[in-house]
Amino acid sequence: MLSPQEIERIEKKAVEQRKIYDLGDESPIGLKIFSYIENIFDSYILLYPLKTRKIAGFTRKQGETIQIFVNTSFNLSFQVFAAAHELYHLIDLKEKRIDKFIVCNDEDISESIDDSGSSIEEIKANYFAAAFLMPKVVIENRFSNLKSKKCLEVDLVLEIMKLQYEYEIPYKTILKRLKELRIIGNEEFQKLKDYDEQILEYCKMLDEEMRKRVDELEHTNGRKYHSLNVPKIAYDVYRNNIISISKLESIVNKYDKTLDDFKVVKPEVNTIKIDFSNFGTGDDKDEED
Repeated sequence: MLSPQEIERIEKKAVEQRKIYDLGDESPIGLKIFSYIENIFDSYILLYPLKTRKIAGFTRKQGETIQIFVNTSFNLSFQVFAAAHELYHLIDLKEKRIDKFIVCNDEDISESIDDSGSSIEEIKANYFAAAFLMPKVVIENRFSNLKSKKCLEVDLVLEIMKLQYEYEIPYKTILKRLKELRIIGNEEFQKLKDYDEQILEYCKMLDEEMRKRVDELEHTNGRKYHSLNVPKIAYDVYRNNIISISKLESIVNKYDKTLDDFKVVKPEVNTIKIDFSNFGTGDDKDEED
């Protein structure tokens, strides 16, 4: 568990990072987190669906090179949270000026309230991710007035889902923020937590645009992307006659691209036909007699 002082420090850090990079005090970040890491925080980002879910993400710093990886086999809203989690490690490594390779599993990157199985640094990263993606002021403005009202559970669930739609983060992240900021208590939290498995059912109570977006956030997209644009690099190398067309095809296929995407036409392989009828077998003796 984090101390109140540590929580306050992380809340302040999240707000400062938004201000430093002019991301707005309350503005939704959501899926823009990937381009922010790449362009604003000047780091490489790798998105790829791994068969194993034991690796949810990693951060690697070596000299001036920093790379963040997110496993896109998880649902989309979790990917957003995972990227913000890894961003904490990125900022921390930059500030400490140390090289390190930090691999995080699906328990380390926890958007739920239970961080008991994680190290203190992973708990800090989870809190930062929630505070960075969902600023304290937004939660307080949206939900504080509900304290004095008698709201049905379903009304709270729908309000959380509206924020999920707007900020593109997990239902559990918003719910966790509500508990951390003492807007709801343990009893309310336990009741609302059970709705997480029924989100898609409650989507039907939202308008069509919200329903569609929340549905997308609750599913994986299996995206494949690298800041280095590996297929484009491979194509440039091929054009300079460094690799064969077969090697080019092998590389681009791994990133769901084809030769057609680069307007490369694979040459037809024509079988060479040789007429052996005019050749001797090589076994007969010369007929000189």
